[in-house]
This record gives sequence, C-alpha cells and structure tokens, in this order.
Amino acid sequence: MIICSLVNITAVEWLFIITAIFLVLITEVLNSAIEYTVDLVTGDYHILARYAKDIAAAAVLLASIYAVIVGMVILIPYFV
Repeated sequence: MIICSLVNITAVEWLFIITAIFLVLITEVLNSAIEYTVDLVTGDYHILARYAKDIAAAAVLLASIYAVIVGMVILIPYFV
C-alpha cells in the first residue's frame, strides 16, 4: 500500500489492487469456515473431508496468485 501511494496510481488501479486484496481475505475466511465445518461434521479422518479442505486451500492459493499478478501488472510499469 505504501508503494502504491508513492507511485501515484490511478483510481481504477487502486480499485483493482483493493479488490485483489479483499478477494484473498474473503477466500481465507471461507477456507476457515469450510475447515471448521468439516471438523465439526467429522471428527475422524475421511478422504472427502481432506478433499474439501484441500480445495478450499487451493481457492486461497488461486486468489493469492491473482493478487500477485494484479500487483505486478499495475506496479511494474511504474518502476521500469
């Protein structure tokens, strides 16, 4: 966020960066909710419970990759 303030990015670029950040936060919250729900439903190890947790974690990973790509696409031109 400090870097964004220093390079004077446009309002639309700010919107994309903030959206990417919130997408990561939202998917992390949903991941936690899914993990707690799975733990509540089944206390024992089950392969489908593992799949549900892995898929939720993958969603967070994809959102994080998206956020990095957005940050790079927006910020790299200001430094090159």
